[in-house]
Amino acid sequence: MKPLIDLHCDTFFAMHENPKQGNLKQNSFSVDIEKMQRGKVGASCFALFVELQEGAEPWNEVCALHDLFVHEMTENADTIRQIKTAKDFSSNDRLGAILSCEEGQVIEGDLSRLAILGQWGVRLFTLTWNFENDLAYPNSSDKKIMGNALKPLGLEAVSELERQHILVDVSHLNDGGFWDVVRYAKKPFLASHSNSRFCTSANRNLTDEMIRALASKGGVAGLNFYPPYLSDDSLHASRIEDMVRHLQHMHNIGGAEVLALGTDFDGIEGDLEIPDISKMEKLWEALKKADFKERELDMLWQTNALRLLGE
Repeated sequence: MKPLIDLHCDTFFAMHENPKQGNLKQNSFSVDIEKMQRGKVGASCFALFVELQEGAEPWNEVCALHDLFVHEMTENADTIRQIKTAKDFSSNDRLGAILSCEEGQVIEGDLSRLAILGQWGVRLFTLTWNFENDLAYPNSSDKKIMGNALKPLGLEAVSELERQHILVDVSHLNDGGFWDVVRYAKKPFLASHSNSRFCTSANRNLTDEMIRALASKGGVAGLNFYPPYLSDDSLHASRIEDMVRHLQHMHNIGGAEVLALGTDFDGIEGDLEIPDISKMEKLWEALKKADFKERELDMLWQTNALRLLGE
C-alpha cells in the first residue's frame, strides 16, 4: 500500500477554533501527526477554511490560519514539511502537508492576493464554500442558483489561479459554475471532496456528466466521508460499504484516473466507520475485496493526486 494522499481536511480550522484540544502533533480531532504516521499517510491537504458570517474579515482570518500553519510546520519540522510539488513528495522522508484555501471570498475580491497565496504554497483553491461570494454561487436546492454562471470576477480568478499554479477546486460550486470551469479552464482542475450524485442525491455531489467532464480534463474527485454525501438514509452514518459503492460507480463512469480521496476529516460529523486518518487501511481492504486491482488502488491512494500536484 502506497502512502496515502488525502486532498481535504479542516484540521487547522478545528485547531484554531478549539486551541485547548491539541496541536498538529497530537489532538482530539481526526488528523494529527501521530495518526498520520499510524495510518501510513504520505500527505494531508490542510484547508485554510474561512466561514463567511456577518462581521467576518476573510482575509485577516485566512492570514491567521496561515500563521498557525507556519507555526505548526516549524514546531514539527522533524516529522512534517510542506509539500508544494510532486517532486517534493517523491523526495520526502517526512510526512507531507499540502495547503489549500476553502472559500473564494478570502481574497475579498482582490485577485492580486492570489499571488500571495501562491507564495504561501497554496495548491488548491475552492471558488466557493456554501455562500454566494464575489466569484461564484454555491451548490443549492434552488434550481435558479444552481444554474447561475460564474461571475465575471470568477472567470478572471480561474485564469489567475492557473497562472499562479494553483488548482481550481470545484467542490461546493454550483452546477452552472462547474460547467463554466469546464469551458474556460486550460489546465486540469479537481473536486477535492465530492462524491457521486447518482449514488446519493446531495447537491454537493457530482453528476455522471460532471465526472466524465472532470476526467476528460485530467482532473480528480476526492471521496468525501460526510454521511449525507454517502447515503440518502437518515442514519447519519459514514459506512465503508457506501464508500465502496461510490468509488465503484465513479470508476465505471470516469475511469480509475478520476479517483482520489478527500475525507473532509475535522469538517464533518456523524457516526464514522473510519473515524480518523489512522484507520484508512480499512477502506483499502474493503476495496480489495470488491475486486479493485492493486494498480487502481495505487491511483486512488496516491498516483492521481501526485499527477495533479505536478501541474
